[in-house]
Amino acid sequence: MKKFFFVLLSISSLLFAQNKWNLTWKLGPMPFQDKTAGSEMAIVKAGFDTDQDGWGEFICAYTDLDSNFITMYEASADNTYDLVWYWKYPVRSNSFAGIAVGDMDNDGVVEIITTLPTDIGQGDPNPPRLWVFEWNGVVGENKYGKYSEGSNTPEPTSVWNYGVPDNTDYRPYSLTVEDIDNDGTNELITGVRKSDRGREVNVASVSGQFGLFASWQTEYDLNGLGGGSLYSTTTGDLDKDGNKEIYAMIWNKFTLKILENQGDGNFVMASELDQIYDAQGIDYGALDGIRVADVNGDGVNELYIAGTEPENTVFIISNISDVSTITADDVKELIHLPRKGEGKLRAMYIADPDHDGKTDLMIAGERNGRIYDLEYNGSGDPADSTNWTVNVAFDIWDYSGFSPDSSVTLTPRLFYGCPAGDMDKDGKDEYVFVNYSSDFNMWDDDGTVWVIEAENQASAVEDNGIKPSSFSLSQNYPNPFSKGISGNATTTINYNLAKASNVSLKVYNSLGQVVATLVNANKPAGRFSATFNAKDLPSGIYFYRLRAGNFVQTRKMILVK
Repeated sequence: MKKFFFVLLSISSLLFAQNKWNLTWKLGPMPFQDKTAGSEMAIVKAGFDTDQDGWGEFICAYTDLDSNFITMYEASADNTYDLVWYWKYPVRSNSFAGIAVGDMDNDGVVEIITTLPTDIGQGDPNPPRLWVFEWNGVVGENKYGKYSEGSNTPEPTSVWNYGVPDNTDYRPYSLTVEDIDNDGTNELITGVRKSDRGREVNVASVSGQFGLFASWQTEYDLNGLGGGSLYSTTTGDLDKDGNKEIYAMIWNKFTLKILENQGDGNFVMASELDQIYDAQGIDYGALDGIRVADVNGDGVNELYIAGTEPENTVFIISNISDVSTITADDVKELIHLPRKGEGKLRAMYIADPDHDGKTDLMIAGERNGRIYDLEYNGSGDPADSTNWTVNVAFDIWDYSGFSPDSSVTLTPRLFYGCPAGDMDKDGKDEYVFVNYSSDFNMWDDDGTVWVIEAENQASAVEDNGIKPSSFSLSQNYPNPFSKGISGNATTTINYNLAKASNVSLKVYNSLGQVVATLVNANKPAGRFSATFNAKDLPSGIYFYRLRAGNFVQTRKMILVK
């Protein structure tokens, strides 16, 4: 497999005091730009192995420069990452790119999907806003899109302009690939940061298959939303009624719209929270900072929100039995993370990077110059801040020696971060984040992309004989998972038992039929893993359900072949 090498700053593992995270790799200046160019790296997505060779990848993009690129890096050895694929956006942008990885045409072959808010004053009244690059299907080859004979430059497999009228300013950003309406096919959920029609939520699907005859169609579009920018559009099922929701948070003094799916292409506005911090004068929004999870494994989901303002506030909405009943009184300030520099929180994802069975909220701290790891302690009400421990996974001020209070100092914007799983196959999970505002003119050791790695805590806990304090079922890893060189399509499922139980762990297809029984036995209290091999099953969406006494939890996984 051909690799493309640029100046990479590989550093020895640096353990931060009282911290489970190590800084293991970083990228200096952005590729295809000289060192004097300001960093515009604003997004990164990770946690996948699209070419099925066992090495994890991450994808990042920069915009707002004269030439802008989306790039993919892949692990090739311990703490080593190489540039293996890139593409130059063909149009100028006026804001951040969007990135998603999924299977939009449902053919079992993964695609890279990217969007870009494009200027309409370049002679084209309606340029593309979305490009799709489908993997070529050859294990170990990072080739995505179409290639002319003898060329290594990819072209998109599909493009789309979202069907908007000519001369419309349209800025798609938040992207999610998911079967939102449970019809067995994936949809693309797009949050439109801004458009001439207001802020928008678009749900689209693909008919046919890329490379043959495929066409995009909008199944649902909500436009005309007012207020500030829409930077966070997320999905989930907060009330666990089987009807998924879309959460759209507008940067307007905490304005949250919740759309609930009622069938194919049918969404209703289930709840609207409008400017609930107007009286306080705090302009809360979120930037990919809304996530749904059941952190204590009690069968009740919570909604977590990382607020955008310098107060560094993380919010929670919990104990909701029907999303249509949500009011401003349900929004609670869970915790105020320690502020450094100018503060502000950005992208938030949920993971368990140290494999200790406790859920972590991983939050990019933007002008804090920090990455926050907010870990649930394993028991008690998730809405009680005393049941969480705050770790600073990375602090650019401490690392660089600069102080945010100095007259000459850095201007970090740790804008976006994403859990990456174990990309380099060393048994430890990584987290990748980007720095939107680098300062190479003051500090040569600055970086635009950083990788930190978590020390694995699971084995130490088990060796000490400490049992889990609650039942829980973790997200399978890897997810999506696929058929590799061995011919096996395997993924690992971890679960915790707070006490001895009769355990059933089964896998279901999208029709609700049992396709595998992984566990059916009495188990003592403890932490356990099960391996699911789907080599004889077709690609698609599957569900796995853990029953342990009165505890029941179901999660979704995706098989790609």
